[in-house]
Amino acid sequence: MDRSRTRLGLSALLAVFALALFVHPLTTFADDTDEAPVKKQLTPQQLLQKRIAEAMSGRRDVTTPRSQTLIGPDLSDREKVMHVLDRMSYGAKPGEVDEILKNGGWKAWIKQQMDPDHIDDATADRVIAERFPWTKKDIQQLKKVYNGKENQGEIRELQHQLPEEVFTRAVLSNRQFKEVMCDFWRNHFCVDDPGQYEKSRSWTDADYEKNVIRKYVFGTFGDMLYASARHPAMLEYLDNKLSYKNNWNENYAREVMELHTLGVDRDYTNLDVQELSKALTGWTYNGEFQFYFNAEESQPGMKYWRRQQLPPGMAGGMKALQVLTTDPLTAEFISLKLSRYLLNDNPSPAFVKKIAAVFHESQGDLPKVYTAIIDSPEFMSRENYRCKFKTPFQFCVSACRVTQAKIDNAEYVTTVLRKMGEPIYDCPDPTGYFDVAERWMDAGVLTSRWQFAWDLARNTADGIKLPESFVDHYKSLKPEEAIQKLIEDLLEGEVGDRELVALKDVSQTNDIPRMISIVLGSPSFQQR
Repeated sequence: MDRSRTRLGLSALLAVFALALFVHPLTTFADDTDEAPVKKQLTPQQLLQKRIAEAMSGRRDVTTPRSQTLIGPDLSDREKVMHVLDRMSYGAKPGEVDEILKNGGWKAWIKQQMDPDHIDDATADRVIAERFPWTKKDIQQLKKVYNGKENQGEIRELQHQLPEEVFTRAVLSNRQFKEVMCDFWRNHFCVDDPGQYEKSRSWTDADYEKNVIRKYVFGTFGDMLYASARHPAMLEYLDNKLSYKNNWNENYAREVMELHTLGVDRDYTNLDVQELSKALTGWTYNGEFQFYFNAEESQPGMKYWRRQQLPPGMAGGMKALQVLTTDPLTAEFISLKLSRYLLNDNPSPAFVKKIAAVFHESQGDLPKVYTAIIDSPEFMSRENYRCKFKTPFQFCVSACRVTQAKIDNAEYVTTVLRKMGEPIYDCPDPTGYFDVAERWMDAGVLTSRWQFAWDLARNTADGIKLPESFVDHYKSLKPEEAIQKLIEDLLEGEVGDRELVALKDVSQTNDIPRMISIVLGSPSFQQR
């Protein structure tokens, strides 16, 4: 293939797309000039689209939108299905909205997704088992294959395959809400891949994904917290395995309060960090990579932590985790993060308080907390319709799903996600990745999305192919018909004026891959 011609084609595409975006104004948006602007109110959906366009052009700091919001009419039944699929899955596949409307509507679909074990996922399970056989191994079996310097080649292979497995499952699984929430908790209880065989989490991360994140995503918060605290991947990542009597390490004690439960600087002091660190000394794992409490390395005596006493021994750490699990501040912090993830980037304090009450009363029963958000009137408000911006992971998964792409190997897309700043299991900070718009809405990241859309549509993304029937279907249509059908299938009819202009500009050549890439790279496709 002539790479220079491909690059030229992409440049031409971006030029056409940028021209359409910024020469032809959106009729729903107020004029950007500073000279006596006509004040118009925007829905959050329109506001986000405007901010995406500004980020693409570099015309304005995306953190300072100047528009107000206008709450429109109630969502139609079709829009409700689209909204549910945007938030509780990685987007609709062609025809899925109509299928859900015919089979009981969005409420029936939600009921199914809240009981993932009863959803037939045989196809995804078969592909995962065949392609990633290590997913069937327990940690002792993984140790035999991947632990130690002599297994460097196997470790490197697993390090490549874990992100590929996560991505492949997210695309293929019918248990979409489970996959969406696994992504949330993967970032909340973040561990990384160290990229070197000396660190055991170069292979224990695979067990962490299965026995911490996936196992408890529909369980209780306390069980997931407890499982993460005892897992060798977390014990190594935040250095608690290096915490001994008279030489305690504060990393895990600080982060379990700051990032996992209470939130930053909320009702704890540096002295509390020290005391909790002492209470957690001796929490480690043995040679079989099973949790092990080493009493000889546990700091003796009572610990005075957050205005209460913690007993010596393992009981002190256990009590601390239980207190953190049931603390109202934890309920508030986790409810804020979940509301931000499922509702909007800035949920109101009143809404968070309502969800926190459910969290607290249910003792962190996660399905009940999810349901409280999804069943709320606010969830189906037009104010929250398509007001979220896709993370790179969400964008790539949704692009593959909507185009019905066949994934033989996901290595290309995991490399792309690294370029976009969201490599799977490799976040540079224990915070995990943020899912608010400002984190991802910059011209550099959006350029990477255009490149991915171009490669995917042109079938030049190694290991990922669009079915010929998918492209041929649009080729058989007249230009105007092809545009309309692409908008219906890939955007469910939600298209901006600028994007429509860009499609019309290239439709006369009947270059369907280019039209697909325009849609996938458009502001409308970045919204959810």
